[in-house]
Order: sequence, then structure tokens, then C-alpha cells
Amino acid sequence: MKRNTLTTLLILTITSLLFITCVEDSDYTVPENLGEEENQKLTAILDSINSNLLELKSIKSLKELYISGNKPLKITSNIVVKGYVNSSDENGNYFREFYMQDAPENPTAGIKIAINLTNTFNKFNLGREVYIRLKDLFIGELNSGDGIITIGGKISITNENEIESVSTKQVDSHFFRSEKAEIIVPKAVSLAALNAYDIGTFVSVNNVIFSENLAGKSYVDPTEDFDTQRKIQTCQKLGYANLILETSSFANFANNALPTGGGTINALVSKDYNGDFLVLVLNSTEDVLMSNERCTTQTEEDFNITLLEEDFEITSGEIRISDWLNYREEGTKSWRSYTDTYSQSKAARIGSANSSDASTITWLITKGIDLDTTLEEFLSFETSNSFANGSELEVLISTDFDGDSNNINSANWTVLPAKIVSDGEGFKNWVHSTYIDLSNYSGTAHIAFKYIGNGNVNFDGTYELDNVKIIAKD
Repeated sequence: MKRNTLTTLLILTITSLLFITCVEDSDYTVPENLGEEENQKLTAILDSINSNLLELKSIKSLKELYISGNKPLKITSNIVVKGYVNSSDENGNYFREFYMQDAPENPTAGIKIAINLTNTFNKFNLGREVYIRLKDLFIGELNSGDGIITIGGKISITNENEIESVSTKQVDSHFFRSEKAEIIVPKAVSLAALNAYDIGTFVSVNNVIFSENLAGKSYVDPTEDFDTQRKIQTCQKLGYANLILETSSFANFANNALPTGGGTINALVSKDYNGDFLVLVLNSTEDVLMSNERCTTQTEEDFNITLLEEDFEITSGEIRISDWLNYREEGTKSWRSYTDTYSQSKAARIGSANSSDASTITWLITKGIDLDTTLEEFLSFETSNSFANGSELEVLISTDFDGDSNNINSANWTVLPAKIVSDGEGFKNWVHSTYIDLSNYSGTAHIAFKYIGNGNVNFDGTYELDNVKIIAKD
């Protein structure tokens, strides 16, 4: 491994906020039984959807209308989005916002709502089914480029690329609560597999521990004015998968000691203020169940065989490595050598921006790896990007590919559960894949890095790849 991960100190400049504990409107109570007027408004919305006067759009489809970093999109059509509230500011860990997801259990998408209310849990309580009539509201980001797609009320007066909160008056005419209040069942996930598509969903991560150096620490660093980020880890067969738990200084559990054992955390997936990396955010410490023994794992030093190691240092121009395949299935772009500005080391890069190609599909496939003569094989690599809007990178394995480019699509390929950098996460940073267990595969295996993108000028669509390695035991 030729690159050490660089931890960058981010200085967050945030407009000073007063933490207000009052409820703006005494009528904003938990709607066990909604008032007649609110029921009538919701009934009218549902009737309009059934008669096709309004279009009910999914959260996933709504988010696809907006591209991170672009100017906010004003909704001018008669569309409605429905969701189930999955966040709560009752304990002070959210401020003038709530999230909702598309289903109470096994959600596929979630979205943030910026709203000029505090104590939103009184009106939009956990599990509440909410309909939002979107015409004349905006889809965008509170902090341009942070990757947290949000419903807001207007364009910011200081930055035309950002939105501001939905006003209290807009709430009355755009937000409609149902009498349904479902139980939000956290979706079981692994830290290694979390990505930008999970933002806004409520998840459960098992086998979690806090880093050993956090023993005796509290959720919030007492020197922090706003948010504190604490590293959490899950033990894998080899190594750890890492993520960040972010807690507001205004949370009423800010000074609680972090648990020293292991167990489960249920939390909402979001991103840090600048959008550099994914974070988990708690509703309550009741969702932290960590009284078990700490897990343990193997380290790379426990493995004595290296089956594959490629750092791309001797490459230049188009990637050409003996017995590897750099294949353009569609489009004109292929994997090329790239020198990282910050580390001055080489990597492989693929991107389709400004290519004018309607579609780009490009494969970088390793040589065949014999998995029959070793035990406990694990794959790892690193990825980075600037922005990967409109593109996708996945890693796959095949044990029946013969190395001939003509037979790529006739071979059987399985997507591996690797952590791949999400949009914007890799700016100045390299993300480790974690160690992917290949022990269930046998024969000669090929590992493929498959890129899918297009040449739209509004997309950067660039990924970098480095330090591909497979280790094993004899």
C-alpha cells in the first residue's frame, strides 16, 4: 500500500443559530385524531390523486429530478410525494428539519425537509404518514454540493445555488398529515455497503463498536460548538468497516458517555455539513444497544500470501497491464493512468464527462486468480472521485469468464459487497473498500471494475481506482 489516508480538519463556518425550545404554533400537536379541516384537506388531496389531477411521485423519482450542485429546481407541476417520518428532534439532535422515507419498513429512498419549525416531533412525529403537495416548493440543497437532496420553500437570498426552509405559512398549504402512524422498522445494513442511495433512510447496524481511543469520551466533544463526529466500526472476518456517528452539541444526550461494549445502533443516514462523507444521526440513545462484548477481527498481517497486487505506478496513458483487460463496451472512454494531485502517486481513472457519448460502459478486468490453492481469500482496493454525478462504478467477480472481451456479457458476473466512494465523498480522500471475502468462490476468478456513465456536460462522472489487492492464507 503506497498511500496513507489523510485526515483533513474541516473548519465549518455555520450561520449562528439560536436553539429555540418553544413550539411556534400551539395547534401543532401529535395528531392522534386530526382536526376536521385537516382531514378534509387530505381527503381532497387523495381524491385529486385518484382522479389524476395530481400525480403521486415516489421519493426516489423526486430526488432523480435534481442533480447535486445545480441550482435548486422549482416544482411547477401538480405532484405530491408521500413519506413516513423517520427522524425526531425531541432530543435536540435535529434542528428545523425532519426526514421521511418511502416505506415504514425496507425503504428504498428517503429525503430531508428543511422547515422553519422547532420541536417538529409535535407535528411530524415518528412514523407519521405525510403528503407534501410540491407545486411552488423547491428541490435542492441547503449547502450546495453536499449531496443531501432537500425539499425547501425558496431559493436562498445569499446563494442562488441553495434553498431555504419551508415557511410556517407554506406548511399549512403544502403539508398534509394522515392519521396513520406506522412503526419505523430500521433496515438492516452493513457499514461497508452504505452509500449515497441510503441517505434519508433509517437503518440498523449490528456488531458495532466505538474506536478504542474513544473510551471515556462523550457523544459530543465539549470544545465543539456544533457537531461532533465519532468513529464507529463493525468487525468483519478481516478488518473493520468504518463510519461516523454525528451528534449535535444541542442534543440532550451530548454529555452522555459513549458505550464501551459492542452491539447495535439504529440511526438515520445523512452526510456531514460539507457533504464529504456519510454519517449516522441518532434520534435517541434508546437506539444505541451496545452492552455486549466488543468484537474482534483478523488483521492483514495474519495473511501470508498475496495473489494479486496492483498500484498502477508503472502505467501511463491508457491502462495496459499484462493479462488484464481494459475494454470499452460502449462509448469512447477507457481506463487511463492518472497522477493524484495530493499524493503524487498514480492510479487508474475513468470518466465520461464531455465525451458526447450517449452511453459509456467500460470494464477494467484483472488477470485470472486461482482460488483453489489457498484459503480465506480477501479482495481490497481504494476509490476516489471529485463528483460522480450520473455515473456508477461497481466491482464484480466471475469464475467462468475466459479472458476474451467477446465473452464478457456471456459470462456470469456477481456484484461484490464493496464500499465504493459515493458522490463527492472522494474529494481529496481515498475510500477503502473494506476487505471483501472471496472464500465462497472457487476456480479461476476474474475481478471486474465496471463503469457506467454518459457524456452529459452537466456530469463529471469520474472515478479513480488504486491499490487493488487479494490476500490469502496457505
